[in-house]
Amino acid sequence: MSVLVPPRGTWSGGWRAIPDDVFARMHGKSWSTDPRCPARDDLAYVEADHRTLDGGQACGELVVARRIADLTLSLLRRLHAIGFPIARMRLIDDHDADDDRSMAADNSSAFCFRTVAGTGLISQHAFGLAIDLNPVENPWVRPDRFVPPQGAPFLDRADLRPGMIVRPGPVTRVLDEQGWEWGGDWRHARDYHHLVWRC
Repeated sequence: MSVLVPPRGTWSGGWRAIPDDVFARMHGKSWSTDPRCPARDDLAYVEADHRTLDGGQACGELVVARRIADLTLSLLRRLHAIGFPIARMRLIDDHDADDDRSMAADNSSAFCFRTVAGTGLISQHAFGLAIDLNPVENPWVRPDRFVPPQGAPFLDRADLRPGMIVRPGPVTRVLDEQGWEWGGDWRHARDYHHLVWRC
């Protein structure tokens, strides 16, 4: 069975300043009054079509740093074109900005003003420069543990199934071409769902 959904239909996507109703969802959740948090005007609201795991198509949403909004759309367009499915793509605020809950729901998300789990370091998500894709199919793995727990069936990265990101593979090829860093290449931990823009 192919792990990619055959492309069909057209792709649509775009970004804009964060609308008032969206910012109301974010305020006090993913967006904070902490002075280190990006200003609203430095962020962008992205809406884009994506393939779904069941072979359909949906329109998802992300908030990212405005300076990478076009890059994010280019990535999503390419993922759609190669038939890579995304389980769901909603703002993390739908899960009260709780990363564990969002991951357990297999939700792909981006901006959230928070620290790296277990540390005091500000996450790249806090700057809108990181995107998590299909965290169940692509768990964060260390020798002693992994998250989310729902990702247990996907720890064997040789057993390739829809929604998984592996190297070599079509998704990592796109990431390399476009300049995204993939957490699956890290040595201290394999963060298979994590993409970050560092350029």
